Amino acid sequence: MAAVFIILLIISQLICFFLIFILNSKISKYKDLELRQDKLMDEIENAISVYLLEFKEENDRFIKELSNIKPSQQTVQPSKESKPVLEVINKNSSEKNGMDIEKIPVVPKTVAKNAYIKQKKNATTEQEKMPETAGNENGQNPKGEMNQKEMSFKEKVIALHQEGKSIEEIAKITQKGKTEIELLLKFQA
Repeated sequence: MAAVFIILLIISQLICFFLIFILNSKISKYKDLELRQDKLMDEIENAISVYLLEFKEENDRFIKELSNIKPSQQTVQPSKESKPVLEVINKNSSEKNGMDIEKIPVVPKTVAKNAYIKQKKNATTEQEKMPETAGNENGQNPKGEMNQKEMSFKEKVIALHQEGKSIEEIAKITQKGKTEIELLLKFQA
């Protein structure tokens, strides 16, 4: 009778060791997964911080340029296209170089805004025409290709990258930031 209890005790201990081993392996898998997620979160955080830092630097540079333009130094002068253009006298550069006063043309906000709107409209029409002309140049049927207008932003970026376009070219075509394209391509892979 004692021998039966000892055998049952040994079998139950083996079963317990087996269950402990299985639970330990599952816990280690979750720890590995957690480490990978932490690593991915760090990469995302670093990429976003770099993007925000670039954005902040661009904004600071823009604000600095705007603060250099003083209203008292601006004079209105019509351009060739009868649009008003402001010229700013750059006294610092002329004093340093000992040269004549240098004039820098500056466009008013409304004119710049209208130009950006027109540029955006032209870019969208060029993008709509681009798949047709690209297919015709290669001798392919444009109907056989997927229309880029119907593609999502991510698919368009990936397709352009696979065509061998550089990140700067993709950013210009899609009118997005270079860092945004880099992040999309990095996290897509």
